[in-house]
Amino acid sequence: MVSPKKSVNFPALGVRELIAILDTSLVGVPQNTSDSRHRADAVTSVKNLLSGFGIDGESLIRYGMPARAAVAIYRAMFSPDDDDLTRIIDTRRWREILKVPTPSAPVSELDEAELDAMSNSLHRVPHLLNMWVANARLTEVLNYSPPSDEDWSKWALLPPEADETIEAYHWLLQRSVTETLGRWSTESLHLEFKWQSDRQVGLFSTAALSAPGPDRNLLTGEIAKRAVAPQPLEQVEQDQLFWQLQETAVDYLGKGKYLEATTLFEFHLRRNPHDARTLNNLGFCSIPLSASKALKYLEEAAANGYADVPINLYNQCCCLIRLNRSGEALDLAENYWQRQRQPDAVTGFLWVTSGEAWNLSGDCSAEQALVDLAIAAAQEVGRDDRVVRWKERKASLSIGLTTDSTSAADASDQTDAA
Repeated sequence: MVSPKKSVNFPALGVRELIAILDTSLVGVPQNTSDSRHRADAVTSVKNLLSGFGIDGESLIRYGMPARAAVAIYRAMFSPDDDDLTRIIDTRRWREILKVPTPSAPVSELDEAELDAMSNSLHRVPHLLNMWVANARLTEVLNYSPPSDEDWSKWALLPPEADETIEAYHWLLQRSVTETLGRWSTESLHLEFKWQSDRQVGLFSTAALSAPGPDRNLLTGEIAKRAVAPQPLEQVEQDQLFWQLQETAVDYLGKGKYLEATTLFEFHLRRNPHDARTLNNLGFCSIPLSASKALKYLEEAAANGYADVPINLYNQCCCLIRLNRSGEALDLAENYWQRQRQPDAVTGFLWVTSGEAWNLSGDCSAEQALVDLAIAAAQEVGRDDRVVRWKERKASLSIGLTTDSTSAADASDQTDAA
Protein backbone atom coordinates (compact mmCIF):
# COMPACT_ATOMS: atom_id res chain seq x y z
CA MET A 1 0.00 0.00 0.00
CA VAL A 2 1.07 3.57 -0.59
CA SER A 3 2.01 5.53 2.50
CA PRO A 4 1.47 8.19 3.75
CA LYS A 5 -2.18 8.24 2.68
CA LYS A 6 -3.89 11.28 4.11
CA SER A 7 -1.83 14.14 2.76
CA VAL A 8 0.85 14.99 0.25
CA ASN A 9 1.99 18.08 2.14
CA PHE A 10 5.24 17.48 4.02
CA PRO A 11 6.23 20.74 5.70
CA ALA A 12 9.35 21.22 7.80
CA LEU A 13 10.90 17.85 7.00
CA GLY A 14 14.60 17.31 6.46
CA VAL A 15 16.30 15.53 3.58
CA ARG A 16 16.41 12.16 5.32
CA GLU A 17 12.69 12.21 6.12
CA LEU A 18 11.75 13.36 2.63
CA ILE A 19 13.81 10.65 0.95
CA ALA A 20 12.28 8.05 3.27
CA ILE A 21 8.80 9.20 2.17
CA LEU A 22 9.92 9.11 -1.47
CA ASP A 23 11.25 5.58 -0.98
CA THR A 24 8.03 4.38 0.65
CA SER A 25 5.92 5.98 -2.05
CA LEU A 26 7.92 4.45 -4.90
CA VAL A 27 7.80 0.89 -3.60
CA GLY A 28 4.13 1.10 -2.62
CA VAL A 29 1.99 -0.65 -5.22
CA PRO A 30 -1.25 1.28 -5.86
CA GLN A 31 -4.40 -0.83 -5.77
CA ASN A 32 -6.68 1.52 -7.72
CA THR A 33 -6.80 4.82 -9.60
CA SER A 34 -7.06 6.85 -6.41
CA ASP A 35 -3.99 5.14 -4.96
CA SER A 36 -2.08 5.74 -8.17
CA ARG A 37 -2.94 9.43 -8.19
CA HIS A 38 -1.97 9.82 -4.55
CA ARG A 39 1.34 8.06 -5.19
CA ALA A 40 2.17 10.38 -8.09
CA ASP A 41 1.22 13.46 -6.04
CA ALA A 42 3.37 12.32 -3.11
CA VAL A 43 6.39 11.72 -5.32
CA THR A 44 5.94 15.09 -7.05
CA SER A 45 5.60 16.93 -3.74
CA VAL A 46 8.73 15.35 -2.28
CA LYS A 47 10.66 15.97 -5.50
CA ASN A 48 9.79 19.66 -5.34
CA LEU A 49 10.70 19.94 -1.67
CA LEU A 50 14.07 18.29 -2.26
CA SER A 51 14.92 20.99 -4.77
CA GLY A 52 14.93 23.42 -1.83
CA PHE A 53 17.95 21.51 -0.52
CA GLY A 54 19.68 21.61 -3.89
CA ILE A 55 18.78 18.02 -4.75
CA ASP A 56 17.47 17.06 -8.18
CA GLY A 57 14.67 14.75 -7.06
CA GLU A 58 14.04 13.38 -10.53
CA SER A 59 17.69 12.38 -10.92
CA LEU A 60 17.57 10.79 -7.49
CA ILE A 61 14.70 8.56 -8.68
CA ARG A 62 16.32 7.77 -12.03
CA TYR A 63 19.86 7.04 -10.85
CA GLY A 64 19.61 6.32 -7.13
CA MET A 65 16.26 4.55 -6.90
CA PRO A 66 15.50 2.78 -10.21
CA ALA A 67 14.97 -0.61 -8.57
CA ARG A 68 12.52 0.98 -6.13
CA ALA A 69 10.53 2.62 -8.90
CA ALA A 70 10.33 -0.58 -10.97
CA VAL A 71 9.92 -3.22 -8.26
CA ALA A 72 6.23 -3.80 -9.05
CA ILE A 73 7.06 -4.62 -12.68
CA TYR A 74 9.75 -7.06 -11.64
CA ARG A 75 7.34 -8.68 -9.23
CA ALA A 76 4.67 -8.89 -11.95
CA MET A 77 6.97 -11.02 -14.08
CA PHE A 78 6.58 -13.81 -11.51
CA SER A 79 2.82 -13.48 -11.40
CA PRO A 80 0.09 -15.27 -13.35
CA ASP A 81 -1.97 -13.07 -15.64
CA ASP A 82 -4.93 -13.04 -13.24
CA ASP A 83 -2.82 -11.61 -10.41
CA ASP A 84 -3.95 -8.33 -8.83
CA LEU A 85 -0.91 -6.59 -10.37
CA THR A 86 -2.50 -6.91 -13.81
CA ARG A 87 -4.98 -4.21 -12.80
CA ILE A 88 -2.23 -1.60 -12.88
CA ILE A 89 0.54 -3.16 -14.99
CA ASP A 90 0.33 -4.29 -18.60
CA THR A 91 2.10 -7.58 -17.89
CA ARG A 92 1.58 -8.90 -21.43
CA ARG A 93 3.40 -5.95 -22.98
CA TRP A 94 6.14 -5.93 -20.33
CA ARG A 95 6.82 -9.64 -20.84
CA GLU A 96 7.07 -8.99 -24.56
CA ILE A 97 9.60 -6.18 -24.05
CA LEU A 98 11.65 -7.96 -21.40
CA LYS A 99 11.42 -11.32 -23.18
CA VAL A 100 10.04 -13.11 -20.14
CA PRO A 101 7.74 -16.07 -20.92
CA THR A 102 4.24 -16.12 -19.53
CA PRO A 103 4.09 -18.89 -16.92
CA SER A 104 1.62 -21.62 -17.79
CA ALA A 105 0.55 -21.82 -14.12
CA PRO A 106 1.34 -20.14 -10.81
CA VAL A 107 5.11 -20.37 -10.41
CA SER A 108 4.75 -22.64 -7.40
CA GLU A 109 3.20 -25.24 -9.72
CA LEU A 110 5.68 -25.07 -12.62
CA ASP A 111 7.85 -28.03 -13.52
CA GLU A 112 11.66 -27.88 -13.35
CA ALA A 113 12.16 -27.11 -17.04
CA GLU A 114 9.80 -24.14 -17.00
CA LEU A 115 11.23 -22.85 -13.72
CA ASP A 116 14.72 -22.90 -15.21
CA ALA A 117 13.50 -21.06 -18.31
CA MET A 118 11.82 -18.41 -16.15
CA SER A 119 14.92 -18.04 -13.98
CA ASN A 120 17.19 -17.56 -16.99
CA SER A 121 14.85 -15.03 -18.62
CA LEU A 122 14.68 -12.93 -15.45
CA HIS A 123 18.45 -12.60 -15.05
CA ARG A 124 18.77 -9.35 -17.03
CA VAL A 125 15.40 -7.86 -16.12
CA PRO A 126 16.66 -5.62 -13.25
CA HIS A 127 19.28 -4.08 -15.57
CA LEU A 128 16.71 -3.48 -18.32
CA LEU A 129 14.24 -1.91 -15.90
CA ASN A 130 16.98 0.41 -14.62
CA MET A 131 17.49 1.52 -18.22
CA TRP A 132 13.77 2.22 -18.55
CA VAL A 133 13.62 4.30 -15.34
CA ALA A 134 16.67 6.29 -16.46
CA ASN A 135 15.11 7.27 -19.79
CA ALA A 136 11.30 7.14 -19.72
CA ARG A 137 9.19 10.17 -18.82
CA LEU A 138 8.69 10.35 -15.08
CA THR A 139 4.90 10.15 -15.46
CA GLU A 140 5.36 6.91 -17.42
CA VAL A 141 7.62 5.52 -14.69
CA LEU A 142 5.05 6.33 -12.01
CA ASN A 143 2.29 4.70 -14.08
CA TYR A 144 4.39 1.64 -15.04
CA SER A 145 3.69 2.48 -18.70
CA PRO A 146 5.60 0.15 -21.06
CA PRO A 147 7.60 1.90 -23.80
CA SER A 148 7.20 1.64 -27.54
CA ASP A 149 9.54 -0.60 -29.51
CA GLU A 150 11.11 2.53 -31.00
CA ASP A 151 11.92 4.08 -27.63
CA TRP A 152 13.18 0.76 -26.23
CA SER A 153 15.57 0.29 -29.14
CA LYS A 154 16.76 3.89 -28.89
CA TRP A 155 17.49 3.65 -25.16
CA ALA A 156 19.45 0.44 -25.64
CA LEU A 157 21.92 2.38 -27.81
CA LEU A 158 22.39 5.27 -25.39
CA PRO A 159 25.48 5.34 -23.16
CA PRO A 160 24.57 4.92 -19.47
CA GLU A 161 24.81 7.81 -17.08
CA ALA A 162 28.29 8.38 -15.66
CA ASP A 163 29.20 6.06 -12.80
CA GLU A 164 30.01 9.08 -10.62
CA THR A 165 26.43 10.34 -10.90
CA ILE A 166 24.84 6.96 -10.21
CA GLU A 167 27.14 6.33 -7.25
CA ALA A 168 26.44 9.76 -5.75
CA TYR A 169 22.67 9.41 -5.85
CA HIS A 170 22.88 5.84 -4.58
CA TRP A 171 24.95 7.10 -1.64
CA LEU A 172 22.40 9.83 -0.89
CA LEU A 173 19.66 7.19 -0.79
CA GLN A 174 21.64 4.79 1.38
CA ARG A 175 22.70 7.40 3.96
CA SER A 176 19.02 8.37 4.25
CA VAL A 177 17.23 5.02 4.51
CA THR A 178 19.76 2.18 4.96
CA GLU A 179 21.07 1.93 8.52
CA THR A 180 23.09 -1.28 8.11
CA LEU A 181 26.49 -0.45 6.60
CA GLY A 182 26.82 -4.00 5.33
CA ARG A 183 24.09 -3.14 2.82
CA TRP A 184 25.87 -0.02 1.55
CA SER A 185 27.79 -0.20 -1.68
CA THR A 186 31.56 0.19 -1.42
CA GLU A 187 31.31 3.42 -3.44
CA SER A 188 28.78 4.81 -0.94
CA LEU A 189 31.14 3.99 1.94
CA HIS A 190 33.96 5.85 0.21
CA LEU A 191 31.81 8.90 -0.55
CA GLU A 192 30.63 9.03 3.06
CA PHE A 193 34.24 8.86 4.26
CA LYS A 194 35.21 11.74 1.95
CA TRP A 195 32.27 13.78 3.18
CA GLN A 196 33.08 13.18 6.83
CA SER A 197 36.77 13.93 6.19
CA ASP A 198 36.70 17.13 4.14
CA ARG A 199 33.02 17.99 3.52
CA GLN A 200 33.48 17.89 -0.24
CA VAL A 201 31.36 15.63 -2.42
CA GLY A 202 30.56 16.97 -5.87
CA LEU A 203 26.84 16.84 -6.62
CA PHE A 204 25.30 17.89 -3.30
CA SER A 205 25.26 20.95 -1.10
CA THR A 206 26.00 21.09 2.61
CA ALA A 207 22.26 21.43 3.25
CA ALA A 208 21.60 18.17 1.38
CA LEU A 209 24.04 16.31 3.63
CA SER A 210 23.35 18.03 6.94
CA ALA A 211 21.85 14.92 8.59
CA PRO A 212 24.50 12.98 10.56
CA GLY A 213 26.02 9.99 8.83
CA PRO A 214 27.07 6.66 10.32
CA ASP A 215 29.51 6.36 13.22
CA ARG A 216 33.05 7.00 12.01
CA ASN A 217 34.51 3.88 13.63
CA LEU A 218 31.83 1.64 12.10
CA LEU A 219 32.36 3.31 8.75
CA THR A 220 36.12 2.82 8.70
CA GLY A 221 35.71 -0.75 9.93
CA GLU A 222 33.37 -1.62 7.05
CA ILE A 223 35.71 0.07 4.54
CA ALA A 224 38.64 -1.95 5.91
CA LYS A 225 36.65 -5.17 5.64
CA ARG A 226 35.82 -4.42 1.99
CA ALA A 227 39.49 -3.61 1.31
CA VAL A 228 40.54 -7.02 2.61
CA ALA A 229 37.71 -8.85 0.82
CA PRO A 230 36.50 -6.74 -2.13
CA GLN A 231 33.03 -7.44 -3.50
CA PRO A 232 33.03 -8.61 -7.14
CA LEU A 233 30.67 -6.65 -9.41
CA GLU A 234 28.51 -9.73 -9.86
CA GLN A 235 28.15 -10.02 -6.08
CA VAL A 236 27.11 -6.37 -5.83
CA GLU A 237 24.41 -6.91 -8.45
CA GLN A 238 23.23 -10.07 -6.69
CA ASP A 239 23.06 -8.17 -3.39
CA GLN A 240 20.90 -5.47 -4.92
CA LEU A 241 18.58 -8.10 -6.38
CA PHE A 242 18.47 -9.97 -3.06
CA TRP A 243 17.24 -6.93 -1.12
CA GLN A 244 14.71 -6.18 -3.83
CA LEU A 245 13.40 -9.74 -3.59
CA GLN A 246 13.27 -9.50 0.20
CA GLU A 247 11.09 -6.40 0.10
CA THR A 248 8.79 -8.03 -2.44
CA ALA A 249 8.59 -11.19 -0.33
CA VAL A 250 7.66 -9.20 2.78
CA ASP A 251 4.81 -7.62 0.83
CA TYR A 252 3.62 -11.09 -0.24
CA LEU A 253 3.87 -12.45 3.30
CA GLY A 254 1.86 -9.54 4.65
CA LYS A 255 -0.92 -10.46 2.23
CA GLY A 256 -0.79 -14.15 3.07
CA LYS A 257 0.75 -15.10 -0.30
CA TYR A 258 3.26 -17.54 1.16
CA LEU A 259 3.81 -19.63 -1.97
CA GLU A 260 4.63 -16.53 -4.00
CA ALA A 261 7.11 -15.37 -1.36
CA THR A 262 8.92 -18.70 -1.23
CA THR A 263 9.06 -18.86 -5.03
CA LEU A 264 11.08 -15.62 -5.17
CA PHE A 265 13.88 -17.16 -3.11
CA GLU A 266 13.63 -20.52 -4.83
CA PHE A 267 14.44 -18.65 -8.05
CA HIS A 268 17.29 -16.80 -6.38
CA LEU A 269 18.69 -20.01 -4.90
CA ARG A 270 18.88 -21.54 -8.37
CA ARG A 271 21.36 -18.82 -9.34
CA ASN A 272 23.09 -18.75 -5.94
CA PRO A 273 23.32 -22.31 -4.60
CA HIS A 274 24.25 -22.57 -0.91
CA ASP A 275 23.87 -18.81 -0.36
CA ALA A 276 23.21 -18.49 3.38
CA ARG A 277 20.98 -15.39 3.17
CA THR A 278 18.81 -16.91 0.45
CA LEU A 279 18.47 -20.18 2.37
CA ASN A 280 17.53 -18.31 5.55
CA ASN A 281 14.89 -16.21 3.80
CA LEU A 282 13.54 -19.24 1.96
CA GLY A 283 13.18 -20.97 5.31
CA PHE A 284 11.54 -17.93 6.87
CA CYS A 285 8.98 -17.63 4.06
CA SER A 286 8.28 -21.37 4.25
CA ILE A 287 7.36 -21.39 7.96
CA PRO A 288 3.60 -20.82 7.41
CA LEU A 289 3.52 -23.58 4.78
CA SER A 290 5.75 -26.34 6.15
CA ALA A 291 7.67 -26.08 9.41
CA SER A 292 9.69 -29.21 8.61
CA LYS A 293 10.80 -27.90 5.20
CA ALA A 294 11.50 -24.46 6.67
CA LEU A 295 13.65 -25.99 9.42
CA LYS A 296 15.74 -27.83 6.82
CA TYR A 297 16.45 -24.58 4.93
CA LEU A 298 17.24 -22.70 8.14
CA GLU A 299 19.65 -25.37 9.36
CA GLU A 300 21.38 -25.31 5.98
CA ALA A 301 21.64 -21.52 6.17
CA ALA A 302 23.31 -21.79 9.59
CA ALA A 303 25.70 -24.46 8.29
CA ASN A 304 26.65 -22.12 5.44
CA GLY A 305 27.50 -19.29 7.83
CA TYR A 306 24.38 -17.13 8.03
CA ALA A 307 25.61 -14.04 9.86
CA ASP A 308 22.56 -12.96 11.90
CA VAL A 309 22.65 -15.90 14.29
CA PRO A 310 19.82 -14.86 16.65
CA ILE A 311 17.38 -14.36 13.76
CA ASN A 312 18.18 -17.74 12.24
CA LEU A 313 18.06 -19.49 15.58
CA TYR A 314 14.78 -17.85 16.57
CA ASN A 315 13.28 -19.02 13.26
CA GLN A 316 14.53 -22.55 13.93
CA CYS A 317 12.90 -22.49 17.35
CA CYS A 318 9.62 -21.36 15.79
CA CYS A 319 9.74 -24.38 13.50
CA LEU A 320 10.55 -26.78 16.33
CA ILE A 321 7.65 -25.50 18.42
CA ARG A 322 5.28 -25.86 15.45
CA LEU A 323 6.51 -29.44 15.12
CA ASN A 324 5.73 -30.13 18.80
CA ARG A 325 9.43 -30.29 19.65
CA SER A 326 9.46 -27.58 22.32
CA GLY A 327 12.16 -29.33 24.36
CA GLU A 328 14.56 -29.15 21.42
CA ALA A 329 13.68 -25.50 20.88
CA LEU A 330 14.46 -24.80 24.51
CA ASP A 331 17.84 -26.55 24.25
CA LEU A 332 18.69 -24.61 21.09
CA ALA A 333 17.82 -21.30 22.74
CA GLU A 334 19.89 -22.22 25.82
CA ASN A 335 22.90 -23.11 23.71
CA TYR A 336 22.64 -19.78 21.89
CA TRP A 337 22.40 -17.81 25.12
CA GLN A 338 25.44 -19.43 26.67
CA ARG A 339 27.70 -19.90 23.64
CA GLN A 340 26.60 -17.95 20.55
CA ARG A 341 25.37 -14.53 21.65
CA GLN A 342 26.48 -11.60 19.53
CA PRO A 343 27.41 -8.18 20.96
CA ASP A 344 25.10 -6.11 18.73
CA ALA A 345 21.34 -6.40 18.92
CA VAL A 346 19.82 -7.76 15.70
CA THR A 347 16.37 -6.74 14.51
CA GLY A 348 14.34 -7.86 11.52
CA PHE A 349 11.10 -9.36 10.29
CA LEU A 350 9.96 -12.22 12.52
CA TRP A 351 6.96 -14.46 13.07
CA VAL A 352 5.65 -13.66 16.55
CA THR A 353 2.89 -15.30 18.56
CA SER A 354 -0.42 -13.57 19.22
CA GLY A 355 -2.62 -15.97 21.15
CA GLU A 356 -2.76 -19.09 19.00
CA ALA A 357 -1.74 -17.29 15.79
CA TRP A 358 1.65 -16.40 14.34
CA ASN A 359 1.83 -12.95 12.80
CA LEU A 360 4.49 -11.21 10.70
CA SER A 361 6.10 -8.31 12.54
CA GLY A 362 8.81 -5.92 11.37
CA ASP A 363 11.89 -4.51 13.12
CA CYS A 364 11.66 -6.94 16.05
CA SER A 365 14.52 -7.71 18.40
CA ALA A 366 15.44 -11.34 17.75
CA GLU A 367 16.84 -11.82 21.26
CA GLN A 368 13.76 -10.42 22.98
CA ALA A 369 11.51 -12.57 20.82
CA LEU A 370 13.69 -15.60 21.54
CA VAL A 371 13.40 -15.04 25.30
CA ASP A 372 9.59 -14.91 25.07
CA LEU A 373 9.60 -18.05 22.95
CA ALA A 374 11.88 -19.85 25.41
CA ILE A 375 9.60 -18.94 28.33
CA ALA A 376 6.61 -20.40 26.48
CA ALA A 377 8.58 -23.54 25.55
CA ALA A 378 9.74 -24.05 29.13
CA GLN A 379 6.18 -23.72 30.37
CA GLU A 380 4.99 -26.22 27.78
CA VAL A 381 7.50 -28.89 28.84
CA GLY A 382 6.91 -28.24 32.55
CA ARG A 383 10.34 -26.83 33.40
CA ASP A 384 9.44 -24.19 35.97
CA ASP A 385 13.10 -23.72 36.92
CA ARG A 386 13.94 -22.74 33.37
CA VAL A 387 10.90 -20.47 33.17
CA VAL A 388 12.40 -18.56 36.11
CA ARG A 389 15.83 -18.40 34.44
CA TRP A 390 14.42 -17.08 31.13
CA LYS A 391 12.28 -14.52 32.93
CA GLU A 392 15.45 -13.28 34.67
CA ARG A 393 17.06 -12.92 31.27
CA LYS A 394 14.04 -11.01 29.99
CA ALA A 395 14.32 -8.62 32.93
CA SER A 396 18.02 -8.11 32.16
CA LEU A 397 17.22 -7.24 28.55
CA SER A 398 14.53 -4.79 29.60
CA ILE A 399 17.02 -2.73 31.64
CA GLY A 400 19.63 -2.78 28.89
CA LEU A 401 22.00 -5.44 30.17
CA THR A 402 23.78 -7.27 27.37
CA THR A 403 25.53 -9.97 29.31
CA ASP A 404 24.08 -12.98 31.05
CA SER A 405 25.25 -13.85 34.55
CA THR A 406 25.79 -17.50 33.73
CA SER A 407 25.78 -19.60 36.86
CA ALA A 408 26.03 -23.21 37.86
CA ALA A 409 22.29 -23.37 37.34
CA ASP A 410 22.86 -22.53 33.68
CA ALA A 411 25.35 -25.35 33.29
CA SER A 412 22.89 -27.68 34.96
CA ASP A 413 20.16 -26.51 32.57
CA GLN A 414 22.40 -27.31 29.62
CA THR A 415 23.18 -30.84 30.73
CA ASP A 416 19.75 -31.99 31.88
CA ALA A 417 17.54 -30.15 29.39
CA ALA A 418 16.89 -33.13 27.19
